[in-house]
Amino acid sequence: MSRFRSCTIALTATVFVVVLFGCGSASAPSLGDAAVIAPGTDAAISTETSTIPATGGVQSTGGVQSSGGAQSTGGAPLTGGTGGSTSIMDSGAVDGSTTAGGAGGAGATQSGGTGAAGGNSTTPYTGPEDGDPSKPMVSIDGVQCGVPTLFSLQTVKITNRDVVVAYPCAHEGAPVTFFLFLHGTVNEPMKVTFTMNAWPIHNLVDSHNIIVVAPKAIGTQWGNGDDGQDLPHLYEVVDWVYQTFGTKFNIRSMWAQGGSWGAMYLSLVFACDARFEGRLRGVQVVVGGGCPRCSDRLSCVVAQEELEKGGGSPVSDEQKEQLSSAAMIDSYATMHGCDPKTPMASLGNAKIWDWPNCDPGWEHAYILGPGNHADAWDPEVVLRTTEDIKATEQ
Repeated sequence: MSRFRSCTIALTATVFVVVLFGCGSASAPSLGDAAVIAPGTDAAISTETSTIPATGGVQSTGGVQSSGGAQSTGGAPLTGGTGGSTSIMDSGAVDGSTTAGGAGGAGATQSGGTGAAGGNSTTPYTGPEDGDPSKPMVSIDGVQCGVPTLFSLQTVKITNRDVVVAYPCAHEGAPVTFFLFLHGTVNEPMKVTFTMNAWPIHNLVDSHNIIVVAPKAIGTQWGNGDDGQDLPHLYEVVDWVYQTFGTKFNIRSMWAQGGSWGAMYLSLVFACDARFEGRLRGVQVVVGGGCPRCSDRLSCVVAQEELEKGGGSPVSDEQKEQLSSAAMIDSYATMHGCDPKTPMASLGNAKIWDWPNCDPGWEHAYILGPGNHADAWDPEVVLRTTEDIKATEQ
């Protein structure tokens, strides 16, 4: 394991991050609601709720309703038994049915063809974390390197939209991680600042070699009322990162994080798109559903909030175990050679369940924060998950 540069939070290679968080409104599903529609359609969205009744386990209901079409409902109750067809929120079932607009199993193809040249490096990295000292520092026009603040975010123009970019001050050849932020249901002024404040991985840009990239949907939600333009924009964002940084940094892996509506879009549209196969190594599904259906080829970390799941009240340890099982991680962790789920452990103000000792390159975990849907996450949680991501790159 390479030694980290000293900083507030330690990690190894650079990370490029895209995250989706958001707030609800009267006209759109709240942060606790989540659904995804086919790109380019104006399909009506049904919502999913997952709360723990005072008398029993967690129940999950929901589905996607296409305009004028039938609504799918289902999902397995956490108390046991089997549910109906896989709903928009229960997107982790290996053999679940695919609703309109959802990505199916591994290799699901959407429009856009193959990605531009460039992918994740599979050769073990043994050089300095700062890159080759004989080579210049990485620099791109208009964006200075280093840790950003939420009051000094720098952008580049991709397609016709401003995209926030941050990257480490390091020499060419430094190992980095591409981590993509996809926001949830938020209005324009808050799309990036809310997202980055909720999951402050941008504070690790220099210490942990992280590239943070935060694009913005046309509307308040990805893929909703976008006239089919959001997904092609994300294609261009990902291509831009590899074209801009791929010949300078050593991109070790790409991860994407979605929160709330963004988690749904990540799970059912973005993650399983064939365009990103060979690039996207893992996902962090935050305050959304479970792992994407194509997680046979993805690492998956699921993070949810206790008070949201408990309908405003804390939940019992038994119910916490039910929530960790409902995240749809077990089957994929088994595929990737991981040991069985560990007992619940503390991580900052949160709880964590791991599937340890996976085959090289794989990571699976479930995290339950103490709060409500839109609460910011403990920096210790952000640090731990980032370090776990970096460990898959060795």
